[in-house]
Amino acid sequence: MEVDKDLIEKFKHADDLSKLHSKALNYLAHNLRTEYEVRTKLAEISEDPDAIDRVIDQLIDQRLVNDAKYAESYVRTVVREEKNGPDWIRRHLKEKRVASDAIEAAIDHEFPEDEVLRIGVEVAKKQLKVHHQDAAKMAINKTKNLLIRRGFPYGDLDQIMDQLDTDTLTGDDSELIDRFAEKYWQKYAKLGDYEQSQKTKQALFRKGFTMDDITIALEKLARS
Repeated sequence: MEVDKDLIEKFKHADDLSKLHSKALNYLAHNLRTEYEVRTKLAEISEDPDAIDRVIDQLIDQRLVNDAKYAESYVRTVVREEKNGPDWIRRHLKEKRVASDAIEAAIDHEFPEDEVLRIGVEVAKKQLKVHHQDAAKMAINKTKNLLIRRGFPYGDLDQIMDQLDTDTLTGDDSELIDRFAEKYWQKYAKLGDYEQSQKTKQALFRKGFTMDDITIALEKLARS
């Protein structure tokens, strides 16, 4: 019996879908993936957007791709690691194209505010130990900057820092910044006055000093 061309094409298309589905299963075998990640992977294999859509629909029906579950699992992992805050999670999941409502639902359910504060305090304690030889204000500023980079909300910083014992940070901020300011001032002495001042400011700011303290230190240098 002669098989007509349309039927042959249907068989071929079904075979292509099956192979594409198998590739997707291999990709999902070891790690959870977002829909965006799976689509991106399949686009490297197939140039047929309709075939990719059909495979994605299959995977969603089979509950093998579920962005809400991915978000919940990811938040639980971050909480267990005790290194990063909710804003860090938001940045990561947005890069994976997870919908905002799924992100917020996962954070609300898996990362309550008391846990954010508890982990923030632990991160801050470790950071203060790293900077125990710095002046008090400098150590505190560096710790706050780290918390922000790690994704702890700006509005929680004071609450986190209030739970820390900073009495041991007895360094003299003014003495420390004066010493660094003198060092950088001499380093850039061959530059013009304005550029010397700007370079010194930038170097001190990178060291973690506040702009108010930097301004005072440079005024002292200018008078000397």
